[in-house]
Amino acid sequence: MKTTVLTLFPELVETVIGTSITGRALAEQHFTLETINIRDFAINSYGKVDDYCFGGGTGMLMMCQPIYDAWQTALNGSREVTAEQRRTVYLSPKGSVFNQQKAIELANLDHLILLCGHYEGVDQRVLDEIVDEEISLGDFVLTGGELAACAVIDAVARLLPGVLPNEEAYRKESHMSGVLEYPQYTRPAVWRDKAVPDVLLSGHHARIQEWQKIAALIETCKKRPDLFDKLKLSEKDYTDLALAFAEENNLSGQSDEQSGE
Repeated sequence: MKTTVLTLFPELVETVIGTSITGRALAEQHFTLETINIRDFAINSYGKVDDYCFGGGTGMLMMCQPIYDAWQTALNGSREVTAEQRRTVYLSPKGSVFNQQKAIELANLDHLILLCGHYEGVDQRVLDEIVDEEISLGDFVLTGGELAACAVIDAVARLLPGVLPNEEAYRKESHMSGVLEYPQYTRPAVWRDKAVPDVLLSGHHARIQEWQKIAALIETCKKRPDLFDKLKLSEKDYTDLALAFAEENNLSGQSDEQSGE
């Protein structure tokens, strides 16, 4: 997979993506990263890529032509890729909120082009001309699209073959199946009087899997009720959940009594 980022700050993207797991994946050529500096296509020798907004307002707006020329350069670098296997995404607070299903969708492309805005944003005309969709990280505003682009690249890259040890490394993670991931623990088995659940030390794989399933549902119910409400659970799931919550409340009550003694 090829990823191209159209940006005014290529070094920011290269530094972040060149680090840790994505950095190793780049070195092993599980995907490629190309950054194109929009300022290289400025309309004059001073590197001008922005201008005042028509209709007034505070701040400057990125101009059409430099972005369009940068985008054309990105296309020229992957002429063999079909239009169906290429997508241009504008990182924008007005876009649809990025999620795991979108990451999976983008991971199936051959060429992903990410456009990073800056200042007050981008002239709408070039967005209408080149952009297939707009993506947002959430209901907040950043100073530029680079950090959002890095987040998208990281989420997509780790789904590509060879980036993680195997599919199991991400198949059970939060949001892959509509639920949050179950709590996880490591050594020591007891820390500050807090013990790892006994079932995880039992070596009984079937019981462990059942615990992980119910624990994931509990996490989702507590932390993301909006996701929990969308789940289609069986009668057994609801029964097991009720028992788990009852046991949790019982243990909590015992702990309160002990602390009060």
